[in-house]
Amino acid sequence: MSRIGRIAVVRRFGPPEAITLEEHPAPPVGPGQVQVAVRTGGLNPVDARLRSGTFGGSVPMALGTELAGVVVESGDPSWKVGDEVIGWGAQGADADLVTVPGTRLHAKPSQLGWALAGGLGGVGSTALTALDAVSPAPGDVVVVHGAAGGVGTVLVQLAVARGLTVIGTASSANQAHVAGLGALAVEYGPGLAGRIADAAQGRPVVASIDLAGSTDAGEVAVAVVAGGGQAITLVPETTQSHGIHLVRVQRSQTAMATLLDAVTRGDLVLPVETLPLTEIVEAHRRLDAKHARGKLVLDVSDNPHLPRTDGDA
Repeated sequence: MSRIGRIAVVRRFGPPEAITLEEHPAPPVGPGQVQVAVRTGGLNPVDARLRSGTFGGSVPMALGTELAGVVVESGDPSWKVGDEVIGWGAQGADADLVTVPGTRLHAKPSQLGWALAGGLGGVGSTALTALDAVSPAPGDVVVVHGAAGGVGTVLVQLAVARGLTVIGTASSANQAHVAGLGALAVEYGPGLAGRIADAAQGRPVVASIDLAGSTDAGEVAVAVVAGGGQAITLVPETTQSHGIHLVRVQRSQTAMATLLDAVTRGDLVLPVETLPLTEIVEAHRRLDAKHARGKLVLDVSDNPHLPRTDGDA
């Protein structure tokens, strides 16, 4: 059965205004694949990089990779029509319909709201990847650059839950938010190294985790490595400018289960801001501004392919 739905597309690299919502038939469902009616879709900084042409790829390009929704057709015996799921690695997820391998889906817990379900996977998997890459021990001091964004918000909480002392950099407006996550909040900008040293109170910083891509973050990372610590980045800027090791995000069923367990235990809270799919251009403007607190999520509750009983985010 061929279904037609909206999908966010860029046919030329450029600013958020390059995005258009088009209607296309959803890809057919093959063996091992599942078609999902999207209820919410998470937005990530890499989406803005892809749209602008600074992260590779070619146009036309369908946007989005993570979602939460309801199965409408299944070629995978593990999933049946009506199942509520969380998905990742699904190119073109900023849409009404997406077809994805069944192995890239996880059951959505009934108590988890749609907004958080659609936004948790990308930032959470990135945070887990970063922590696993540096493998700090309980009691260690780590610096997280860009601690107020979606990834930083999750990373700080997971690190604190593991017994780490986290120094989180953020703008002046986000100091209280970062401190509320359990980190020692410091303002980025000139003099950052000195503020980090003051926060560490003479203890060595064993790892620098860069989510910001700034010159300050690169300089701190170089100093941490010179002192015998580790430094990684999740963005290409400091790899290019300071030679910091770029880590590729790993997503899996195991990672999603770990994140959902952390939410259930109360170790992880993610502020989520939702915008309708029809306002995806505005959502990308906010991604470009790089000062979002928590996570941006697209609300696709007007999706005509969703069951009528679907609730609010």
